[in-house]
Amino acid sequence: MFRKVLTVKSSAWWLLLVALLVTVGPRIAWQTGLVDSQGALYIVQPVLAVVAAGFAHILLQGQRDRIRHKSDKMLVIASVLSVWFVAYFLSGLLFTFVHNAVASSWQITAVNILAFGAAVVAVEYIRYVLMLLAGRRNVLWFGILVSLLFTVQQISLLQMTDVGTVLDILKFVITFVVPALVSSLLLTYLSVSTGLGSQLVYSLGIMAITVVPPIIPKYDWYMTSMTSILLVVAVYVMIDRSTDESDEARIRRRRRHPRVAFDAAFVLVMVALVMFMIGAFPYKPVVIMSNSMVPVFSRGSVVVVQHLRAPIDISIGDIIQYEAENKVITHRVVAIDTAEDDSGDLVFTTKGDNNPSRDTPVNQSRVIGIVRSTVPYVGYPTVLLREASQKH
Repeated sequence: MFRKVLTVKSSAWWLLLVALLVTVGPRIAWQTGLVDSQGALYIVQPVLAVVAAGFAHILLQGQRDRIRHKSDKMLVIASVLSVWFVAYFLSGLLFTFVHNAVASSWQITAVNILAFGAAVVAVEYIRYVLMLLAGRRNVLWFGILVSLLFTVQQISLLQMTDVGTVLDILKFVITFVVPALVSSLLLTYLSVSTGLGSQLVYSLGIMAITVVPPIIPKYDWYMTSMTSILLVVAVYVMIDRSTDESDEARIRRRRRHPRVAFDAAFVLVMVALVMFMIGAFPYKPVVIMSNSMVPVFSRGSVVVVQHLRAPIDISIGDIIQYEAENKVITHRVVAIDTAEDDSGDLVFTTKGDNNPSRDTPVNQSRVIGIVRSTVPYVGYPTVLLREASQKH
């Protein structure tokens, strides 16, 4: 083993040391009080990563890999990611959608893309250079070392949370450590077998899926981990299969694969969209026509309403949708009482967050459902069309 260590260039060890600094630097800066957690995540981490990537570029000295068919393999990864994202997002129709905490506004989304995107590109470039400097003879053991290092970096990117009980530790390991490890191993494998472009397609794609959508499916910690691992396995299998193909077969697949992926994603979207609109799922989109719930959502927003299963599911503070005087109202519950006719029915009093007074109480029989998530602005065409039809 010691002889193997000696065969690795000294420049690779220096870069590995710098990569270690990128991994632990933001957390040290945070814990020592130099910056707060946001500063560590949005400033220290991307700056250190970009500086380290510049150092890696100097050490590389123009050295290049000998990987063939890079664009084909990038296309394979992009196709797998696109189909997986469609399936993942549509799964929210079966479970439920929730607000994406890291995409609460377009300004925050833009900052996340800039900060996280810079860190992701820089880290993957460092990984690529490390494996190139290490040499083919040291791919296995040095690749594992690099993967472990960047696993720690990826976990710190997710902001490690405090764990107290054995169950907390188990959840943390399954939710963060295992997916980060298998993802890091895959990215190291891609750096050797497919090149930097494939690394960036995969890592930036995962980042975009995380920080861009305003709503995401609500998975528990176990399903979150399993879906991440299954995606890694799918990418690995597809890349491994494409590596074994002949040039002629690769050309045929290059023409066919994007079309198949697009067709599969399109069919999934269309079928799910039609079923979503006709109410085949427990959820239905509804366009908001007024500003009575500002700032939670405003005119032109689309809310996803879960059909009411049992009135007892409604709590004070929930936003419900109900029928009242030939119109549909979507307001927050501020009081819950029992009907005076001894029927045992519940009566809900609601109020728009932007309204000065409460609404007339409504019986449980008139409640349609509970608002589970909202998407801003996308309902404006419906608002304009409805207003135009009312004028005529």
